[in-house]
Amino acid sequence: MPSSRWLARLTAPLIVGAALVTTASVAAADTVDTNFLAQMRALGFTWPPNEDGDILFMAHHICADRWNGWSSQQIADDVHNTLGPRGINFGDVTSMVNLAVSTYCP
Repeated sequence: MPSSRWLARLTAPLIVGAALVTTASVAAADTVDTNFLAQMRALGFTWPPNEDGDILFMAHHICADRWNGWSSQQIADDVHNTLGPRGINFGDVTSMVNLAVSTYCP
């Protein structure tokens, strides 16, 4: 009967490998998110620091709408309905949608 050590020798590298892949994916996502937020600020958008997650959620939601067949115009109209009352004009919304699509939507 084989020793149980062979299982430990096989499992340890697999766990380490999975951890490295997961860490690399999270780090890559953090870099993409950080760059997206920086580009949003470069476009002139401002928001409180504790709302970064909301901005990123909206960007990912834009892609979900894209994947569900919405046109860029439909998405921009929808986002403008939400942000228009906060003083965000349609041109700015269009810039946001285009940036989200180019950053997050494959």
